[in-house]
Amino acid sequence: MGDLTAPAAARPRATAYDVVLRPRRSLVRSTILSVVFSAVPLAVALVWVSLPLRLWTFVATVVIVLAVHVGIVFVRLGTAFIGIDPVAVTIRGVVTPNRRVARDRVHSLVLATTYGSAVERTTRELVAFDAAGAHLFRLRADTWGDTGIDRVVEALGVQVTDQTRPMSLREFVRRYPASRAWYEQRGAYVAVAVAATLAVAGLLVIETAGLVGG
Repeated sequence: MGDLTAPAAARPRATAYDVVLRPRRSLVRSTILSVVFSAVPLAVALVWVSLPLRLWTFVATVVIVLAVHVGIVFVRLGTAFIGIDPVAVTIRGVVTPNRRVARDRVHSLVLATTYGSAVERTTRELVAFDAAGAHLFRLRADTWGDTGIDRVVEALGVQVTDQTRPMSLREFVRRYPASRAWYEQRGAYVAVAVAATLAVAGLLVIETAGLVGG
C-alpha cells in the first residue's frame, strides 16, 4: 500500500527585508528614564497618600491601568520596525497602527522640517503619496532618526519633494491633513485635557479629605 501520511504543511518563510529600521536608541533610553524617575515615584506617592483614605483602591486601580498602558508602549517600542522588501513597505509603529503598503503604490515622497512649541527644536518628516496624491504613510525622524529617513528615501527611489523651509507642526498638518496621526486629532487633545482635569480634581479631593480627616 502507498504511503497514506499527509505531507507536512510548509512553514511560511520569514520576510527578507532589504532595509530594516528600528527606533532610535536614545528614544528607548529616554522613555525608560522618564518612567523610572518620574512616573514610578509619582504613582507610589499617590498610592501612599491615599492609603489612609477610602480612595486608595480607586487610586491603585488607576495606577494599575496606567501601568498596563505603559507596558504596552514598552512592548510596542521593542517590536517596532520599518521593513522594506521588493514588494512592500512594512511599518510597525510605536503608537500608530501597523500597516503594509505595496511598493508600486509609492509614487512620491515629501520631506519637510517641522517644529512644535520651540522653533529651535526641529524634526524631519517624511510623507509618502500614491500616484493620485493620496496619503500612504508618514515617518518622523524623532522616532526613526535622520539616517533612517535617508535610508527610506534611498531604498524607495521615487520622486522626492524637499520642503527646505521649516514649518510649524500646525502648518504641516494643515498642508497635509491626511497625514495627521490619531494623537494629533482634536478629540485626542480633548481627551488629554479631560484626563488632566480629572487627575487634578482627584488630587484635590485626596488632599481635602486628608485635611478634613486630620
